[in-house]
Amino acid sequence: MRKFILYSSTFMVLNGVAEAACIQTPSCSSLGYESTSSCSGGIKCPFGNAWNCNLINKINSINTQITNLTNKITTLEEKIVTIENSASSSNCIIGDILYSDKSCDPNVIASKKPIGVVFDRANKLAIGLEESNQYWATEYFDVPGLSNITSSSAVTADWQGKNNTRVVLEYCKTNGKSCPAFEYVNSYKTEGTQAGDWYLPALGELNAIYGNKDVLNITLGKIGGTKLGTNYYWSSSEYSNNNAWLLDFYNGGVTNYNKDVSNYVRPVLAF
Repeated sequence: MRKFILYSSTFMVLNGVAEAACIQTPSCSSLGYESTSSCSGGIKCPFGNAWNCNLINKINSINTQITNLTNKITTLEEKIVTIENSASSSNCIIGDILYSDKSCDPNVIASKKPIGVVFDRANKLAIGLEESNQYWATEYFDVPGLSNITSSSAVTADWQGKNNTRVVLEYCKTNGKSCPAFEYVNSYKTEGTQAGDWYLPALGELNAIYGNKDVLNITLGKIGGTKLGTNYYWSSSEYSNNNAWLLDFYNGGVTNYNKDVSNYVRPVLAF
């Protein structure tokens, strides 16, 4: 009987020691809570007045690294898109559809927006899908910064439509002149382009458009654009105080005529 009680007592004592060992509270320092004062964004030890300030700093550092990595990935993706678009546009051929992302394709792609048709591969030029009937100018005047070209053979070498358009617009704005043809192309915009991107082609560029008229009209028909007609089209090339150069899209004839006469205007884009 005594022996039983002794064993029971021994078990109770040993069991108590085991229970005491299981519920021993860990120290804050052993858990990484080493700061004795609170800190902004710090985490307080649940077992005493100590804080872990390094943890939040590490988290912030990791978040910063993630942000930097995300920015690098975004930049890389943008570069890839730019390279792809550049590669795509460099493969454009005459008659290709020019899309708003500046890619080209001979086929209609339902997920993309057509904005023009390529007429010059080497210089990466395209005509717009629309045209308008406009005066070159509403009165006679000479544009000082624009060369007066008086030879029909010389004017077909003029491919400076972008610069011609800029010079005429600046002169007209500064001197209160009305230049409807230039104002129309300057305000022309599409998805993927903005006002100022398009211009009035020089006679050389206009001549290249006429030379590829049939191919261009086939593509324009596929995408619902306005086909090039058999009318006179204004160029941005100047002949004199009174006249500017235009091209007859019926037979390809090059001529000059009074600036205050209305003729067709087709915007051009360098992409």
